[in-house]
Amino acid sequence: MKILKHLFTICLTILCLTNVAFAAGNEDIEPGLYNIQNDVYHEQEIGMTMARTYLDETMQLEVVGDVTYNYIIGFSGTEYMNNHRFTVDGKPVENVETVEEGASTVKLKFNVDSLDSKIQTQIYVDAMGRDVEFDIIPNFDTLELVEKYEVEEEEEEVKATNTENEESNNDAEKTQDEAKESKSSTPVIIAGAVAVVAVVAGIVIFNKKKK
Repeated sequence: MKILKHLFTICLTILCLTNVAFAAGNEDIEPGLYNIQNDVYHEQEIGMTMARTYLDETMQLEVVGDVTYNYIIGFSGTEYMNNHRFTVDGKPVENVETVEEGASTVKLKFNVDSLDSKIQTQIYVDAMGRDVEFDIIPNFDTLELVEKYEVEEEEEEVKATNTENEESNNDAEKTQDEAKESKSSTPVIIAGAVAVVAVVAGIVIFNKKKK
């Protein structure tokens, strides 16, 4: 009995931790454009200082539909560094869009698969003659809605049409099933009627012979 209690306690603890982790990393964020603060990480102090100096502290998260997440990240000091690249979950991002560019600033937009994705950036620094790489860490506690995206009417119409089609298909299937049941029950009814007639006829014949 004690062993069962221990196993139950362990299972309950694992379930609670799983739910907490899922809720923390996969929040149900409505479609829209959000401002969000970021943190940086580099293994060396000079790298941390450089990252914090040239990376905008506020970036943007764009949520489109249910599964599309875009980050818009700004950098300054582009007169000293260039060739900004991103790595998401260890894979280089191929499609990076420049949404804004100034004399010494640039804003870049790219897609991530999940809000849990790990983001790194690589920037070529002219004075050093090499890349500097550091982590960009979104702080979801600072999430602030800038613009809410409305669901397009066309999408709603398509959903409504699909729903109507599904209902009509279900009705057709029900009609077919009822027809099949009716057809399958007809021979049984006929057989039953024949059996009753046969029994009655047998009784009549038997009574006549008895007389």
